[in-house]
Amino acid sequence: MSVVWQQVEGPDEVDAPLAELPAPPRPGWLRRWLWAPALVVTAALYVLRRTIENPSGELELWLFMGMLAGLMVTAVAALVRYRDDQRQATEGRDAAAFGADARSATGSVSVNERRTSSGLLLSGVVSYPTDDGTADRPFSYLLRRDDEERLPSPRDGDPVAVWWAPGTETVVVRYHRDWADAVRRRTGRR
Repeated sequence: MSVVWQQVEGPDEVDAPLAELPAPPRPGWLRRWLWAPALVVTAALYVLRRTIENPSGELELWLFMGMLAGLMVTAVAALVRYRDDQRQATEGRDAAAFGADARSATGSVSVNERRTSSGLLLSGVVSYPTDDGTADRPFSYLLRRDDEERLPSPRDGDPVAVWWAPGTETVVVRYHRDWADAVRRRTGRR
């Protein structure tokens, strides 16, 4: 489940048509390919161990520990690559689904705030209507210290604009305080 939080500049932007989903940053070269050199080092240590005749106990221990460390780095790096590939494939499918059948609704948000050194960490639950009833999605969003004055954070129970597409786990949420106040006045909520 993924919630893309968009804290927009003005109330008119909340209801603006949804553009393409923002592309996630591509992982760097090292993150994608670290498993390969770690595997090569592990294999080289194994070959070295097999070619040395009568190694001392200490040398054999160090070679074994090197192989074990190389194998662990290989396993973790391969898992990271696998998860990155999975995430990119999911986000590609979600972008296609949003392009074909994005639906919007007005939902509400329950918010917990926590001050950090970088800004204000917002976390909580977004609730919105779907074809199958009401969906609740947990979210977290860091409102940077520079943006706190310009973009006030949502209050508990504030309305939000929600875009979702059937068959995806991604939800786009847009919020602006003036838009939320206008929706509250229109619906008679305080």
